[in-house]
Amino acid sequence: MITSRSFRAAFAAVFISLGAVVAQAQQKMQTWLMVNQNSQETFFVTDPTEQARLAKAGWKINGTAFLLANTQANTVAMQRLVKGSPQGNDRIFAISTEQAATAAKAGYTSEGVMGRAAATQLTPDLIPVYHFTKGSRNLWLIDKADQPWAEKSGWTLKGVAFWLWPKTAS
Repeated sequence: MITSRSFRAAFAAVFISLGAVVAQAQQKMQTWLMVNQNSQETFFVTDPTEQARLAKAGWKINGTAFLLANTQANTVAMQRLVKGSPQGNDRIFAISTEQAATAAKAGYTSEGVMGRAAATQLTPDLIPVYHFTKGSRNLWLIDKADQPWAEKSGWTLKGVAFWLWPKTAS
């Protein structure tokens, strides 16, 4: 027989556990999309020290958004991959194992999973990340104000690659 005391204790334990899961799912990591217009490279960073170092070296913040720190329904791992070339480093931000495998076959090296992104626009406030290509190189933009520069420089818009969270979104 369940007493009111044991029921309250069990309910409290479940409620606390659910609260911990929700809190964990809500953890976000700030990410900056850095652009170097001279080398025509883009780079997502989550480390404020790295962001400051790149800014000091002349990289511009193209956008600020948030990745989720933990797995949540309808999110995907965003993996950062890099490949060096005479034109500079080229980065791919893969959101599927197939994209990462294709990049690896093309000579890209994984720099690890940065966090969780959305493969589809889950809510209207999500921030789109636009993917551009030029030959075999890749460029990523958040701020559409840089799109004319990219297109004038020979980059072709491929579309929205994935979505990130604004600071205020849940």
